[in-house]
Amino acid sequence: MVRKEYLQFKSLGDEIKCTLFLPDSPPNNSAVSLIPAVIFCHGAIDYKEHFFEFAEFLADNGYAALAMDMHGHGESEGARYNVRMKQWVPDILAGIKYLSMHELIDSARIGAVGFSSGGTAILEAAIQQSSSSEPLALKALVTLDATVKTIISPVETVVFKAISGLGRVKRKLLGHDIKIPLYDLAVKLPASCNPEVNDAFHSDPYFEKGYKSYPLPGAVESLIIDTIKRVDKITIPVCVIHGEEDRVDSPDTARELFGKLKSKKELHIIPQSGHIGHLDYQKKKIQNLAKSWFDSCL
Repeated sequence: MVRKEYLQFKSLGDEIKCTLFLPDSPPNNSAVSLIPAVIFCHGAIDYKEHFFEFAEFLADNGYAALAMDMHGHGESEGARYNVRMKQWVPDILAGIKYLSMHELIDSARIGAVGFSSGGTAILEAAIQQSSSSEPLALKALVTLDATVKTIISPVETVVFKAISGLGRVKRKLLGHDIKIPLYDLAVKLPASCNPEVNDAFHSDPYFEKGYKSYPLPGAVESLIIDTIKRVDKITIPVCVIHGEEDRVDSPDTARELFGKLKSKKELHIIPQSGHIGHLDYQKKKIQNLAKSWFDSCL
């Protein structure tokens, strides 16, 4: 059995909404044993509820699992649909701080799962903590179809950078970004190998609204990013999981990420799994791989 706590905390002055999943009884029937925790970070134009099943699975297996709405997404405050690592990394740090103060959680055993741009965020948080003396820190990561390098073509990159430049001018003058319609392009790439899951994901009103008014430069980091250049600084264990059928971000990205990492690491390329592996045919396998990784590292 699992119980939930609905909570919120501040990050950069904005309210971040989360759901914390906890085992219904203490581990090993002990009232004093502290439990490890895992933070879930969703991707661009996404929200925490997509990770509830994953979080419940970990809670069923003795973990606290915090599913967050990142800045500008879901129920959290912030500019709508913005994907900015200068905001998302502080969101993660605020989550770590909250968990470290929870009476049931061991602050020395906190990990994170990051999907797509959420994978970018947890890797950037680990890069930042590698040069920090901050005592509250992540101890292990699982990346799921993480975005670590630019995922659009060189020509598209030039176009999106140009639009983002104009968007910065518009933001300075009028207070908001340029909004461009990307929905028709987004749905051309299957997100899942499972047709029913793919259709449900693409027809979600939240997904549709976000991609029909994609903010630039606010969300440009979901497409153009260079995290791969810095992952060699990460010192904590990283498990890299990626769908073999990912059409949004090739599994070659995962292989490159794995090759660049210098810390303890594992790589799993999952067959019959697309970009949203946590919802796809092999979601149970991915859940078990994450659990095994955290079992060994936390």
